[in-house]
Amino acid sequence: AFAPAEASHEGGTVTRYHVDYLITMEGPPSVVSPAVVDVEDGRVVWSGPAEEAPEHTGFSQQLDGLLFPGFVDIHTHTPMVLLRGAGEGLPVDRWLTEVMWPREGRLTPDDVRWAMTLGAAELLGNGITTSHEMYFYSEDVAEAAAEAGLRTVVTPPILTGADLSRFGSWEDQLSDMVEMAERYRDHGLITIGFGPHSAYALPEEPLRAVADAAKAHDLHIHVHVAEGRHEGDAVTERTGLTVPRYLESLGMLEVPLVAAHGVWLTDDDIRLFAERGVSVAHCPMSNGKHASGIAPVTDMRAAGVKVGIATDGPSSHDRLDPFEEMRTAIRLARLRAGNASAMTPTDALTMATREAAQGLRRDDLGHLTAGARADMVLVDTTRLRPVVDSDDLVTHLVYSGSPEAVSKVWVEGRQVVDDGRPLTVDPETARREVDERARRLASE
Repeated sequence: AFAPAEASHEGGTVTRYHVDYLITMEGPPSVVSPAVVDVEDGRVVWSGPAEEAPEHTGFSQQLDGLLFPGFVDIHTHTPMVLLRGAGEGLPVDRWLTEVMWPREGRLTPDDVRWAMTLGAAELLGNGITTSHEMYFYSEDVAEAAAEAGLRTVVTPPILTGADLSRFGSWEDQLSDMVEMAERYRDHGLITIGFGPHSAYALPEEPLRAVADAAKAHDLHIHVHVAEGRHEGDAVTERTGLTVPRYLESLGMLEVPLVAAHGVWLTDDDIRLFAERGVSVAHCPMSNGKHASGIAPVTDMRAAGVKVGIATDGPSSHDRLDPFEEMRTAIRLARLRAGNASAMTPTDALTMATREAAQGLRRDDLGHLTAGARADMVLVDTTRLRPVVDSDDLVTHLVYSGSPEAVSKVWVEGRQVVDDGRPLTVDPETARREVDERARRLASE
C-alpha cells in the first residue's frame, strides 16, 4: 500500500541501519533477522532481510537489539503529569468534578508547557513516538511536544462550566481550534483536530457546532464515549438514544472520529461504529484504576472497528507505559471472554502501533516499510530471553518488555533518546518546574 520514496542508495544520501532483529509491522508482526532499514529525509525507503538489501555506499550504523515502529498512543492527556496521583480511589465522574476540573481551572500556559515538556520526555523514553492529545492551552502542548521531538495529534478540548471559565465560551474555544488547525496544517510533527470532551459534559449546541466545523475544515474529532456505565443515562433519558446514536444524530460520525474508552458500548453501538469507520482508543489501565469496566475489545475488532491501545492521561492512570497497557489489554480481554487465546501478543503489538495509527488515519505511522515515517524504537534484547525462535521476541516484547529496555528512539529519522535518556529535554529541570507547579495547583 506504500510506494517506495525516492532515494539514492549509491549517492550516500540514505542512512542505513543494520539491526539484529526487526519488526516492520507489515502484516502480522514477525521478526526479521538480521535486517536492514534505510532512512532518507525522515522516511523509511527500504527495510527487510539484510541479504536482500540494495547496494549502499552511504552512512551505516550497527544497532544491537530489536527495532520496531514507535508506539502510537491514541488517547492521552500528557500534561496531567501535573496531577499525577490526584483523586486516587474516585470513580471517573467524581474524580473529574471534585479534583481534576477545579485544579485545571487554575492552570496557566506555562504550567501546561512545562508539564508537556516533562511528559514528552517520558513518552519518548517509553517508546511512544506519537501521542493523540486532548488538553488545555493546546498551542503550548503542541509546541512543547515539537521542541522535544515528539509527534503529536493535538485536539484542543471544548468544555464548559464554572471551574473552567478562564478558557472562554465554547464559541471562543471552537474558534481558537479552527485558527490553530490552519496555523499548523503543514507542520511536520503537529496535526490538529477537535476535542469536545464528551456528550455528557457538553450541551447539544456545541456538539453540533463541532461536527459542522470538522466537516467544513476536513478535521477529525476526538471524544470520550461510554467510559462509565451510567455516563450516558441522561442522554438516553432525554433523547431515547445511546451516546453513539446521539453523536450520529448530531452529524459527528460523518467525519473521522476517535472514541476514547468505549467500555459500555452495546452490540448496536459496535455495529454503528464499524459501519461509520469510527475508531476506539482502549485504555485498560485507566479503566481498571477507576473501576470503569472491561471494554468489549475482541467484539469491536471482530466487527471491523479499529482499536488502538492507549495510556490515557498520567492522572487517570499514573504511568505512560505502553508495555503495561499491552499486557493488561491481553489479560482483560481473556478474562472477559473466559478464553486464554482471546487476544494474543501479536494482537496487542498491532493495536499499540499500526492499528492505532490507522485509527488516526495515519497510514504513514505504525510500521517500518517503504514510505513510513522513520519513527523507530530500539530495545535491548538481553531482557527478552530466552529466544528459541526469533518470533519469540514478539511475545517477549509484549510480556517482558518495559521502558527500562528502551535503548534508542527516533522520530522522523531524528534520534531523540540514547541509552534510555532523552536527548532533547533536561528532565531534572522539567521535574523541578512540574513539582513546584503541582504543589501550587493542589493548594490554591
